Amino acid sequence: MKTITFSTILPVLLFSTTLIQAHSLNASKILSNSTVITAVQQHQPSEYKVVDRGVIIIYERERPGGKLNLFKPVVSYYFSLKDSEKIHSLTLENLKNIYRDGKAFDLIDGNFRADSDLFSYDAYHHQYRINYYLSKINHS
Repeated sequence: MKTITFSTILPVLLFSTTLIQAHSLNASKILSNSTVITAVQQHQPSEYKVVDRGVIIIYERERPGGKLNLFKPVVSYYFSLKDSEKIHSLTLENLKNIYRDGKAFDLIDGNFRADSDLFSYDAYHHQYRINYYLSKINHS
């Protein structure tokens, strides 16, 4: 009898903990410092962490996952240009739209086949590959 009761209570406890953790993300105070940018979207703050400052500034956003990925955090990547306040999703399509003309477009088209290639970190040069390649074009 105790085993049956515990097995019915366990999912309730796990679900309630998840709700409490998700509720804590709706903080009323918005923090700002040099490495975290806070964007307000539908009255809910969400943090973007700067992971690379190069030709483009690359941000990382971690949010709680759902049942499909067993509540593991989901990481999304974004970018902005140094002289712009707009933050875009880090995709090949968005980069190609911004760098439509010239060497940068050819470089992106030739070296990156999928969106996931843009998130690869070059440990030798200590920066993301996309920033390494774009910096070579800007110095030429």
